Amino acid sequence: MIAKVCAALQISPKALPLICLIGAEFLSQLGNQIAAIAIPILVLQFTHSTIATGIAGAGSIIPIVLAAFIGGKAIDRFGAWQVSIVADVFSSLSVLLLPFIFIEFKSVSLIFIFLLVFVGALFDPTAVSARHTLVPKFVRLAGIPLDKVNGYRGSLENGADLLGPIVGAGLISWIGIVNTLFVNAASFFVCAVVFAIAVPRSRHQEFKHDLVEPIAGIRFIFQQHQLRSLTFSGMGLNFVLLPFLSLLLPVLATQKFANPALLGLCLAGFGMAATLGALSYARLTKRFSRSAIYYSGLLLTAIAILLCAIVETPTALILAVSFGGLLLGAGNPLEQTILQEVTPSRIAGQVFTSHSAIAFTAGIFGLLIAGVIAELTSVEWVLSLNGSLLAIASAIGWYFMPLLDCIRATGHNRRSS
Repeated sequence: MIAKVCAALQISPKALPLICLIGAEFLSQLGNQIAAIAIPILVLQFTHSTIATGIAGAGSIIPIVLAAFIGGKAIDRFGAWQVSIVADVFSSLSVLLLPFIFIEFKSVSLIFIFLLVFVGALFDPTAVSARHTLVPKFVRLAGIPLDKVNGYRGSLENGADLLGPIVGAGLISWIGIVNTLFVNAASFFVCAVVFAIAVPRSRHQEFKHDLVEPIAGIRFIFQQHQLRSLTFSGMGLNFVLLPFLSLLLPVLATQKFANPALLGLCLAGFGMAATLGALSYARLTKRFSRSAIYYSGLLLTAIAILLCAIVETPTALILAVSFGGLLLGAGNPLEQTILQEVTPSRIAGQVFTSHSAIAFTAGIFGLLIAGVIAELTSVEWVLSLNGSLLAIASAIGWYFMPLLDCIRATGHNRRSS
């Protein structure tokens, strides 16, 4: 049956699992982006507080940190295929709590909002990392270069970043924020079903020696020059970018320009530019070094954030935000490629989750600090400060933490694959 479908679609049967894996990633990311636009607007409308919005944003990031100690070990212990499906099902159920609570109760405390957002985001990072660890296996099966596949994956991920805000803004205006979260829950369930049916289950080998200790992934990252460089620069990026997209930009759209729909347009512009950057990744690697691609993306984003502090019209804001994602989109497939090149399969779950956790930990502090400073001063002042910090971080990273253009797999990696 599968052979007939592949023949009708002119797809190699060996490439079908990889295509379905990427499709499941896209569905999950689309649901996340719908929630990303619904939750900040919900909290702002409910509390009228940037501090409250920052706290709610932190509630969606803390699970990424916890995934490094719990989710990564589960992936390496039970297998990425099994963990991906279970985590997506639990994500769907947990997100359903949000609309049910807001339907039943007219008044919800700030702490309870934080807990609801936290539970809703608890399982998603583990599912994402589980799918990431399966990519090299199905890439080898399909016989497609890793750089090319990660370029496609990055394009679809950024495409979800583009479509998610548009779909989210449309759903909010059409069916309301509460019902929009039902759509988000449904996206996780569909992702689990697609993954279970179309991606073949493989035999999982358990590793019971010291490499499954809770900090094995963190230790490996800081022993590898490339991963260490990506992690430190990622911390600087997330410290600035997460508050920009989930706190400062919503405040600009709803308070300075009094236009909630502007947030969706800005995030859509950012996603479109990032998609173009990811699509151009494979070509960029043939002409420029990895350091030039990655750190130039950080620098352009810093300039865009600085521009957002001085723009006076909605059109100028959309253009500035879009400019910030133009080259940053190429950094995502580059980062995934380096992770897949240097990470042994037996601790892949812990390394992928730990890498995200370390980088996003900085985002938690960035959200909280940006919320407090914006409350005490102004959003424009925070944008100027954060843009300057990211520009300095990109220059330091480019000079002191260069990325190698060709990474050879170690013997350890080959034996573990």
